[in-house]
Amino acid sequence: MSPIYKGTWAMLVGITLLSVDSLLIRLIHSSEWTLLFWRGFFSVVVILAVILVIQPKETIAAIKAPTKSLFLGSIAFSLSTICFVLSIEMTQVASTLIIINVSPLISALLAYFFLKERVDRRTLIAIVAATAGIVFVFSDTALPDASIGNLMALVTAFMLASYFVILRKTQSKNAHLYLVLGGFFTMIIALIAGAEPFALTKQEWVYILILCVGVVPLSFVLISIGPRYLPAAHANLFMLLEAILGPLFVWWGLGEVPSQNVLIGGGIVLLTLILFTVSAANEKRALNKKASIG
Repeated sequence: MSPIYKGTWAMLVGITLLSVDSLLIRLIHSSEWTLLFWRGFFSVVVILAVILVIQPKETIAAIKAPTKSLFLGSIAFSLSTICFVLSIEMTQVASTLIIINVSPLISALLAYFFLKERVDRRTLIAIVAATAGIVFVFSDTALPDASIGNLMALVTAFMLASYFVILRKTQSKNAHLYLVLGGFFTMIIALIAGAEPFALTKQEWVYILILCVGVVPLSFVLISIGPRYLPAAHANLFMLLEAILGPLFVWWGLGEVPSQNVLIGGGIVLLTLILFTVSAANEKRALNKKASIG
């Protein structure tokens, strides 16, 4: 199998798995904090076990000498997880996934302020257009707590963007450890907020194990493999599939249909991100071609 096919299949399977995340969250009727406790717990157990097997010396050394970046990045990842679950419970799944997908644009702004990276005109236009789409999504009142849920999704996007900017600054050193420590923080916050870890029905235990032991870790492993074999722009386009597949799974499982405002705003955001990604890819291709000729 060629590298392109490997990357394509890894991204397709990974994103499809990740898209089931929202449906499983909705099917678990215990409190959000109980779900978050187990999500954090299994992140610590599963990911730590894997990296201790693959990179034992590096992992133990990093744990013994934690850095400020590791602490801040883990907090950002933990808050993104918490706000994501709260958003899924409060607003339409389509709204949550659409808003979260603007995190690359937020990353560009944060990188400008903290890493002194240049923000080109294309990125600024994309930010303005995506903001217009998000305004449509925020104007939706189909659910009582929709506005709060949409705000939680925006915080999720901001925290994910912060997490990725910190990873970029540290050149992704000990990236998996961020997820472990982030899971630990999620557990602690969930317990403080009132999680009841063992107040679950048999059916909810099944969903918890499928989600936290299967779907989440496996999907992230596959998604991390994809970019090794695909251009970054292609991998980013695959990530947009979650905003389409996630609502489809929830519609199929629970009958939730996105409202008109969410469809309009989502269409604007997704079209903006697709055009932005394709334009960036074309520019990079042209520069590489020019460099090879020169």
